[in-house]
Amino acid sequence: MKRLILLVLTMVGMLVFVAGCDEHKVVQAVGDVPAVPTGVSSTTGDQQVEVYWRGNNDNGVTEGYGVYRYTHTVNGVDQYELLGTVLASAGYLDGDMRWYSYFDYNVTNGVTYYYSVNAYNKWGESELSVADLFDTPRPEGNAILRDFHTYPSNAGFDFSHAQSHVVRYDSPNADMYCEYDADLGAFFLFAGSNEVDIQDYGYTDTLTAVGWGDPGGGDGWSAVGWLELIVHHSYIIWTADDHYATIRVEGTDSNPNQLIIDIRWAYQTAEGNPELKRGLITRPQHDANYGKRKG
Repeated sequence: MKRLILLVLTMVGMLVFVAGCDEHKVVQAVGDVPAVPTGVSSTTGDQQVEVYWRGNNDNGVTEGYGVYRYTHTVNGVDQYELLGTVLASAGYLDGDMRWYSYFDYNVTNGVTYYYSVNAYNKWGESELSVADLFDTPRPEGNAILRDFHTYPSNAGFDFSHAQSHVVRYDSPNADMYCEYDADLGAFFLFAGSNEVDIQDYGYTDTLTAVGWGDPGGGDGWSAVGWLELIVHHSYIIWTADDHYATIRVEGTDSNPNQLIIDIRWAYQTAEGNPELKRGLITRPQHDANYGKRKG
């Protein structure tokens, strides 16, 4: 009897040991997958787009971020390609917040691109960012304009011209032109035709302060077709063929032998698209109508 009891106890102990070993094999420690990045936005440039986002404040859970660009849709599901990654250690501090950025140089002016960002670590990766970001890069540059009374051939500006944007003030292609009023001692901006709208955006630190070509939702356009040009003010131009542009007055020279207006300009080549700097939107579809049409 004692032997039987001992045998039974031994068998039970072996079963418990085996079960314990099996349980130990099944249970594994799993780390946390990072949260979805927030604050995703962009800055529009000339043949470039800068995507930036707010870092995850997760005590080192996030090891890096992936930047993705939309390619196509399959059965109603958007497909994205990975453009590149940014390590969590590569961010920059702004106050107590860490920010990250990624430049996409493989873009064409006038073409709209859609971006998303996710976070990853060795345990996995988050979903793509909720904010579905689009951006349309556009050309920009500098120009010198003059008073149309004294320098008629150098007073007008054609945003769409491929080579020299400076044209005669009375050219049919002139979207705008400038005048110096000696009696008032001031420069003025004129719309190139009745079909061109202009407005004063006000004082700005840089050209890219103007994010959209129609910030007032239709309000703010000059009713008389002209405005005073003020140094360090930015102006918005809505051309006759439904393109948006902006200029910033970098400086002026009222010397009678000069009469110079130094401007920096940006022009959105995509028709009807008011984006001049950045875009942040949750879009229902890719072929969204950007804005109102002229005509």
